[in-house]
Amino acid sequence: FNQSPQHATTMISTMAHSTRRNQRPKTTAKVAPSILWLFLLSLVELSSSFIPPGPVPRAIINVHSIPRSILGRSSNGHNNSALSHSSPPPPLSSTSLAATTASSTSSRNARPVRRIAIIGGGIAGLTAAHALGSKLSPPNTSAGDATPIRIDVFDSRERFDDTSGSGIQLSGGLVALENISPELRVKVTEAGLPLKEVVSRCRPWFGGNDGEGKDVGEGWKILELDVSNAIRERARADANNAVAADENGNGNEREFGLVTDRGEVLAYTILRGTLQRILYEELVETYGVDVQFRKSLRGISYSPNEGSDDIEGITCRFRDGETSGPYDLVIGCDGVKSKVKEYVDFGITGESETSSSSSSAIYSGIRITFAVQEGDVATEPTNVESDGARFTQAFGNGAYALTTSYGAGKGRPVARGAFLVYGDENYIGPFPKRKPDTKGDAISSPRASSKEFTTPLDENADWTQNNRVPKEYITECMELLKSAEMPGNDVANIVRNSDRFFDLGVYFHNPFSWNGWIREVPDNMNGKSGKFCVLAGDAAHAMPPFLGQGGNQAMQDAYMLASKIYEYNEQIQMQQTRASLNGGESEESLVEPNLKSLLKEYEHRRWLPTTSITAKAALLGYLEIGSGIFGNFRDTFFFVMGKIGVAKKVFLDAATPKM
Repeated sequence: FNQSPQHATTMISTMAHSTRRNQRPKTTAKVAPSILWLFLLSLVELSSSFIPPGPVPRAIINVHSIPRSILGRSSNGHNNSALSHSSPPPPLSSTSLAATTASSTSSRNARPVRRIAIIGGGIAGLTAAHALGSKLSPPNTSAGDATPIRIDVFDSRERFDDTSGSGIQLSGGLVALENISPELRVKVTEAGLPLKEVVSRCRPWFGGNDGEGKDVGEGWKILELDVSNAIRERARADANNAVAADENGNGNEREFGLVTDRGEVLAYTILRGTLQRILYEELVETYGVDVQFRKSLRGISYSPNEGSDDIEGITCRFRDGETSGPYDLVIGCDGVKSKVKEYVDFGITGESETSSSSSSAIYSGIRITFAVQEGDVATEPTNVESDGARFTQAFGNGAYALTTSYGAGKGRPVARGAFLVYGDENYIGPFPKRKPDTKGDAISSPRASSKEFTTPLDENADWTQNNRVPKEYITECMELLKSAEMPGNDVANIVRNSDRFFDLGVYFHNPFSWNGWIREVPDNMNGKSGKFCVLAGDAAHAMPPFLGQGGNQAMQDAYMLASKIYEYNEQIQMQQTRASLNGGESEESLVEPNLKSLLKEYEHRRWLPTTSITAKAALLGYLEIGSGIFGNFRDTFFFVMGKIGVAKKVFLDAATPKM
């Protein structure tokens, strides 16, 4: 389900780091291991979709938090005492190929996290700032009950642009926002459109205008999914499983679901720029935290305490020559070309604008052309008047398209988006037909290539306006639609009338690394410093756009990471309180505060679901652009998967939050 190429990037690069940072590693050497990993993991993930949901002895569900309208019966009378304890941490995943045991450094002198730098002001960074800010003055607490945290947000762009990027669909990300701030979540959903259904059509295999009145212009319907009903059915099933587990004494805690206590289904569409505008404006208004623009990270280092103010930590250096810090924690939300990820991976940050981690990304050989048509006040309904959004998928010969509507703000006319996905004619999958151009960087021109060289398209990870494709290429897009025998006319109509038109490549980035998502910034004098860099969003797990989950997963990262940071601070506060009551001696029964351990819990919890989505989405990307007999197989596959419920399960598994 290519719901939006929010970040037209994927996640399967090599672990090999090229020492020649301005050159691409040899294509064949780095592609083969990743393709093998992709194939095996994708088969495992898709095969798991055939397993129907059953009892959930390890499911984390809190019966008390489930609306009775979903349960269908009252949970009163059940003994829910087993639900009062916290659920155990999730089992460790293969997130890091290095030791996954957290540091055992003594935490007797541990200090709370008071200063945090967020690098990147996109969806992940803004949500992280909200999550951290929302805990500064928790409800029903006095100002002194929570450790205040200074939050600095840095972004390399000149400013926020409402018209940047395309539209996205929100599901699990809205659940994260609901837990951060119900008021903020309401403002986002009021600006969006409720997602109602997904309909897939394919080109007719035979026939045409045969005079029998058969409308083959719209193609054959092969899949239809009522999104609202599917989510409610999943919620009822989870609720019933929770009750059954509770009756058997196996109940654990779960706080997250796609249906609110008021019965609202959290599945919406919204323009990416609109979402960022709301997050930014509310951040400034609610917490007084502004974004510092034109701040491109250049380096990370440790600054020891050299005075009497007891301040030490991480210093961030920027390309404008300025520095900021010291910080207790640096959160890398700076996307697929993350400089923070470069530091986490290699312990250094280079002078190049391009991160060493992103330079080994594999071009998938899949291209995305997308167009956005702004809503016309005279002809388009506002998001309040609209009856919701509908994803219409069209499968052609060697290409795939999606059209839908997006909320552009409360009371504003809805926007329309069209996305065309197809294979690069110079590539067979990720393998180039001609020698790759290793003499320069990737380009953004949609058709630039030569007989001697094949240069991959740029990722355009920031969806910047200056990377737009000139509209003269619309003619080529229309020719592609015609040659692919794409059913329906929506794509062509939106492309012709588009206000924004882009063409970019899909890249694979590796979810495996030696250091995972966390690295301690060392104190050169004393070794361990207790100050860390940690990744979130695309910097941690850039994923294919074909399940529309990039933004959702970033928002879930932000919520869970902030929760772990405040859990650490609360542990320190509890230890200090008990120590003061015991004459300076802390109780041995208290949990030793360990920031690295809690950051690893965040990583372990978020790595598996994001990697699962990556594998499924990458395989779907290749499957959706099948041609000839492979295209017929694709059409049959989606038809059968829809009939037996696997397509619905894949959609719901990706949308359901896992925090």
